Amino acid sequence: MTETLQIPNLAHCIAEYIRSEGLPPGTRLPGRKLAERFRVSRTPVERALRLLEQHQVVSPSASGGYEVQSGPVAISPEVLGAEPQSEYERLYLRLADDHTEGRLPERASENELIRRYGSSRGMIMRVLQRAAGEGWTERLPGRGWAFIPLLTSELTYEQICRYRIVVEPAAMLEPTFVLDRPALEACRREQVAMFDGAGRDLSPVELFESGSRFHQTVLACSRNPFFINGLTQANRVRRLIEYRKTMGSVNWRNRCMHHVRIAELLLDEAREEAASLMRTHLEQGAREKSLPT
Repeated sequence: MTETLQIPNLAHCIAEYIRSEGLPPGTRLPGRKLAERFRVSRTPVERALRLLEQHQVVSPSASGGYEVQSGPVAISPEVLGAEPQSEYERLYLRLADDHTEGRLPERASENELIRRYGSSRGMIMRVLQRAAGEGWTERLPGRGWAFIPLLTSELTYEQICRYRIVVEPAAMLEPTFVLDRPALEACRREQVAMFDGAGRDLSPVELFESGSRFHQTVLACSRNPFFINGLTQANRVRRLIEYRKTMGSVNWRNRCMHHVRIAELLLDEAREEAASLMRTHLEQGAREKSLPT
């Protein structure tokens, strides 16, 4: 096993895995599987899970171990005690951009990536493990990594936008829709804070993840696993494209305002009005992000 991650950084990787996979509350988190995914032993995984429990990301399971706790928690690496992320974020975005543009080989060794990016092995490993949690890299035997092909054409991106415009508003009107009030209130508070100024200090990655967290929270209320899993899959494809589109966007505050209003309408049980605004919100976002960046 490769013991390169400090406990706060491993905890952040696990939290990112929970978010990127769209794992619903109550999902078991077997320590053995997490250890295999992040190439570490069970001991640091257990310590990382205890740290995440302190921040209400996970909770003890009645059958032993840990499970995902109810409600999304906006948590940054710094909150967990991880080191500052400036170099890490820059390297992550460079790797993501190279992968999106097809500049990376299908397979590469850690030494090749170290030479390519001029970074340390520990930093390269952190970025690769994060990418593995998001579903676009995979660890090979030894010190090799495979880069999973992405559907990243503008046509594919437009199709994903159309999928979301059709599915997300409709899911809000489903008879199975049950509002997760604590989770939605947490999202609303996060969006209000961003609109009031906190968003100016966020990276493109953090802006995307905040918006994605809001939409996943709303869709999860539909209690329809096909809707939920469909959005999770769509997010995996659009994540790397939208990092670059968000970087050049000047309208993220407008999107925050829409998120806040949609949350308020749902909390007031005005689902039809909320669904209508969601459709308008997604259509405006699709038009904006379809412009060249």
